[in-house]
Amino acid sequence: MMDKISNFLLPIAEKLSKNRYLSAIRDGYIAIMPLVITASLFTLINSVLIGEGNYLDQWFGTPFSDFAQLGSVISSASMSIMTVLLVFTTAKALASQYKMDTSIAGATALVCFLCLTPFVADATLGEYVTTYYLGAAAMFTGFISALVSVELFRFLMGFKALIIKMPDSVPTGIARSLNSIVPVALTVIIFGIARIITDALGAPLNDLIFNWIQTPFTNIVSSPIGLVVIYALYMLIWGFGIHSAYIFNPILEPIYLASLTANVQAISSGVEPAAIITKPFLDSVAFMGGAGNMLALVLAIFIVSRREDYRTIAKLGFVPALFNISEPLMFGLPVVMNPILIIPMIVSTLVGLGIGSLATSIGVMAYTYVQTPWTTPPVLGAFLATGGDVLSGIVALVILVLSVIIYIPFVKVMNNTKEETSEE
Repeated sequence: MMDKISNFLLPIAEKLSKNRYLSAIRDGYIAIMPLVITASLFTLINSVLIGEGNYLDQWFGTPFSDFAQLGSVISSASMSIMTVLLVFTTAKALASQYKMDTSIAGATALVCFLCLTPFVADATLGEYVTTYYLGAAAMFTGFISALVSVELFRFLMGFKALIIKMPDSVPTGIARSLNSIVPVALTVIIFGIARIITDALGAPLNDLIFNWIQTPFTNIVSSPIGLVVIYALYMLIWGFGIHSAYIFNPILEPIYLASLTANVQAISSGVEPAAIITKPFLDSVAFMGGAGNMLALVLAIFIVSRREDYRTIAKLGFVPALFNISEPLMFGLPVVMNPILIIPMIVSTLVGLGIGSLATSIGVMAYTYVQTPWTTPPVLGAFLATGGDVLSGIVALVILVLSVIIYIPFVKVMNNTKEETSEE
């Protein structure tokens, strides 16, 4: 049975993990993560420590308004224009795979994206773009612009008639820039025409993509059924030895980043957040110790395992698991290709997601709005991601304990398997 599932899933998973577009989105997303984490931490400081009614104001009797303004500036300068950053980094990543000039490709993609973006003309302010069309709501438009513009630019560069030949005396950098003038111009013109067509239809392309693609897709992957299907498959593929993050994260993390951004903006505006499923939420309830809540498996082994090999590997994997690194356990026990341990890995993940979602929806756990580093230890990660909410840390601790309880019977089965093998 395992062989049949493996033979079916592995080729699909391998193709997805090597897909150049998913790789470009993943690399583009990774490139902006330091900025997202920095902005999230300043949002945390503003919402918990600084500002009227928060801790420092209560302790010292001052609102620390200058420091609060600093955090607002940094948050707005990164989260509010997140799609602008992603367009450039994604296009640059894809162009790099093609050995193209990454700077020209990235800049062209950004202009193409802005060609699709509505500008507002004001007699006093002049022409401007609202951050709504530059932030999370425009993410799908940004990815489409980045990928399509690079492919179009590459296609046009393939026509020698469109390349301006420069003498050998011209420096390489200048020659490369001038060679691409016509392909770049045509690429931008095509996007401009697309903008004119969609405007004639009565709605900006950004709105059409957001309403017809981004919003439905976000609702699907954040729905209870969507979460069950996605993360059961996520853990199942991990169980066959394929790092699921390389397959799913390029698709899911941008969506969850958009949800996180919406929560950040809500907190900054003094409004109650609405998005439960974000990347820090998933890390807090379903990836404690890495994929499959591996820290719970380590603790279960310490409690009930009689196998010296398991206990030795658990000791070696304990510290990595504290920082959400699961590979020592995945490949050391192994969990990979082990049907006994794959089952609780899936179950504990789904239980964590279910409890965390329910706790957030009824107000026991706070909404996550701080993008903590993925290596933040379990429980502490939930505490920080929710702006220092103690109950959220307790919920994460309860999920960890339940995950240990889920793993214990299966670890005992492994004890029995060892004893039966020894008797034979």
